[in-house]
Amino acid sequence: MDAEQSITEGFKALSAGRPQAALEAVDAIDADSYPRASLLAGHAHKALGQHAAAEFAYRALTQKPDRRHSATGWWSLAGLKTAQFSAADAARLDSLINGDEQDGYLGLLHMTRAEIWHQAGMPDMAFAHLKAGNDLIAAARPFQGEAYRAFIDELLTVEPFALESQVAQSANPIFIIGQPRSGTTLVEQILASHPEVDATDELSFMGHRGADLQRDGGYTAALQSNDGSRWATYQQQYLDIVLPYCEKGGTYFLDKTPENFLHVPLILKILPNARFVHVIRDPLDNIVSQYRHFFPEGREYSNSLEGLVFYWRGYLMLMRHWSALFPDRLHHLHYSQLVTAPQDEIADLLTFCGLSRAQECFSPHETQRPVMTPSAAQVRQPINAAGVDSGLAYGGGLKDWLKDIGQLKEVSARLFGKG
Repeated sequence: MDAEQSITEGFKALSAGRPQAALEAVDAIDADSYPRASLLAGHAHKALGQHAAAEFAYRALTQKPDRRHSATGWWSLAGLKTAQFSAADAARLDSLINGDEQDGYLGLLHMTRAEIWHQAGMPDMAFAHLKAGNDLIAAARPFQGEAYRAFIDELLTVEPFALESQVAQSANPIFIIGQPRSGTTLVEQILASHPEVDATDELSFMGHRGADLQRDGGYTAALQSNDGSRWATYQQQYLDIVLPYCEKGGTYFLDKTPENFLHVPLILKILPNARFVHVIRDPLDNIVSQYRHFFPEGREYSNSLEGLVFYWRGYLMLMRHWSALFPDRLHHLHYSQLVTAPQDEIADLLTFCGLSRAQECFSPHETQRPVMTPSAAQVRQPINAAGVDSGLAYGGGLKDWLKDIGQLKEVSARLFGKG
């Protein structure tokens, strides 16, 4: 196997939740000649909680002459959330930012510079770079807002339907849904600490099946049909994807894909006994957190404040609809309540999921498992309220949007209670 193939196989292993295998795939590869090996190594070390090793790999990438590799290395370093930047780092980034090229990679450099200003406690300076960076990234990959609006409008026409019996399976799937950067990874870590619960990853299966149905005659029309063979086929395909993750037996397993809030009825067609944990975060805190983060795939709405507010509106309308249709299948969990009163909230969460009160769930930071999401560093710390009201520091930059965000907060509180 040549180096490029080994790196490709390593990324496949990482996406399948096997970071140690990913490291082994690139162990003998010369990272100077193959920079993607450094990126893979950094991501794998991050997933394993080996932050110093991840920082070393990312810093090696920042030194590459190729703009794509260098910018990716800088942003990966910022996304690690444990790296401390120096004055020399800031000067180097300023030099790169002041070059002539205006593209998405410059956007990543701006996002990293924003993180350095954030660390220095200067959110106004950080916001200027956040806006510059997000504007560049948004120009490179625009948000298809009308398509999102049309999809939400279609889903709001879904009517109640009877849930079928589970098809020859005893699996108990738990879907963690909500907005990205809302605390879904923390909830995953809590539940995955339970001795009976396996964690998968942010699986794209439901989104892909939804797209298939839309092409084949309409998403909602398919949901109203009684084509049992279709749902049984999808169920088996999904469980086959989940199976490699199930090391504890597979009776209970997690799928932490925030965007599955779009696919609640589809999931119930495929897995009629599925439960949903809906994690709710304060809109200001969440919008700022998403705006400060670069998502390499999808989530294009997050690169503009207009897109974030627009996406939140559709999300709230849809979650209200699902809550009316399937009230017994949804558990609304406020991030702020979870981190300020974890004992009570975790106990209620376990009860909803049908799980015993395992002590491991109350100290999830002690659980040793790969964490594949951007919040890997945060969930390895004891549960804390550091993220509550974190968006307030950016109020100056968001002044034109505070009224809209305030309205989102009012609607969220009316629908799901105050956090």
